[in-house]
Amino acid sequence: MTIANLAPTGEGVSKSSDGVGFVAGALPGEDVDAEVLDVRKKFWKGRAVLVRNPSALRRTGVHAQGCAGCDWSHYDLSAARVSKRELFLETMERIGGVPAALFGELPLEESGLAYRLRNRFHGTGRGESARIGYFAPGTHDVKPAGDCEALSDSMRALLPKLGEAVAASGASVLEVATVESRDGTRRLARATLPTGSERRTANALLDALFDLFDGVAVADVDGDVLARGGERRLWIEAGGREYPVTAATFFQSNRHLLDALQAGVAREAASVAPGRALDLFGGVGFFAGALLGAGHAVVTVESNHAAVEQAAAAKKRWHAGDWAIHHGEALAFLERTKGRSDVTVVDPPRAGVGLPLARALASRAGRLLVYVSCEPATLARDLAAFLAEGLHIRSARLYDLYPLTHRVEAIVALSPSKEA
Repeated sequence: MTIANLAPTGEGVSKSSDGVGFVAGALPGEDVDAEVLDVRKKFWKGRAVLVRNPSALRRTGVHAQGCAGCDWSHYDLSAARVSKRELFLETMERIGGVPAALFGELPLEESGLAYRLRNRFHGTGRGESARIGYFAPGTHDVKPAGDCEALSDSMRALLPKLGEAVAASGASVLEVATVESRDGTRRLARATLPTGSERRTANALLDALFDLFDGVAVADVDGDVLARGGERRLWIEAGGREYPVTAATFFQSNRHLLDALQAGVAREAASVAPGRALDLFGGVGFFAGALLGAGHAVVTVESNHAAVEQAAAAKKRWHAGDWAIHHGEALAFLERTKGRSDVTVVDPPRAGVGLPLARALASRAGRLLVYVSCEPATLARDLAAFLAEGLHIRSARLYDLYPLTHRVEAIVALSPSKEA
């Protein structure tokens, strides 16, 4: 197949008499041999198994031959950043009908490699057959992760020992989630076992992992903790504050861009005189810290109980009297409360906020709404809803939070049109 362009989902796009194909691991201008993995009514999906004329933008080296966790490991980093910006704007227009001109210059913050603070490794087998690594895209086949350039040097060095420990425990491990300090010297792990696993199995796994981590929790797929030892949280510094993080709670994953991402929200928040700020999908308080630093009194709403507990620990450490934390869903919170906030920050999961919440936010918008997004497709849909309700885009910036992948983070600031 000849690859014409890149899809927003990261694959190379081929158009021929065989239909439209999405080919993982291929770049524009390349002729590739593709293995077809999935055939749909209007398109097919596959992967490149042989590149006949490599693009000048193709990276070379062992890792660049393919990493199960990095779908653009083969793509020159500078060229990839250009593509991310272009594909972002294409997605805004195609899905949301939002013209590229509304985003202005749309700068993109760069990141170095070895960036991941949080990792999720999958497991298969037990005993001598046990393996720990990444799922190959679109499958449940576990592939080695030891060559992944997104991992810190210390984590890459640890992976063989992690595999040996899991094998020695005799446990059937489904997943190992990890989080580490920014310098990579301290780390926590949470291992997941199948439903019905016995506590003696969990304890054997805890003993096997204990020397590799500063703290370990072993749970089943239902979330019940079967064994635990060592420290329960790490404190990670960003923007002059320390944030409590566990292997089970969400936290931004790029060690290099923590400060820049928080500063992006803080900069927008500081443009509004100190007042009331609403922090939806607030997690452990990462953006609450930015809002507090800008002088606002903050209300954080978060549905995950563990994240709420970590946010409460942060509030206690910071002595933050102007910070209230609510456990619950964002839309339900807005429906049972009244009044407007001067500043609202939303950092939803990839599913975005959705139309009902977007309309509720637009009707309650004060002077500033800051949307932090990890998924351009749902951001485009939500922005269309905000614009239809009378908000306008005042600034936008991209962050290369996930080098070696097609993914990109965005911060978009909106205001009511009367303040344009």
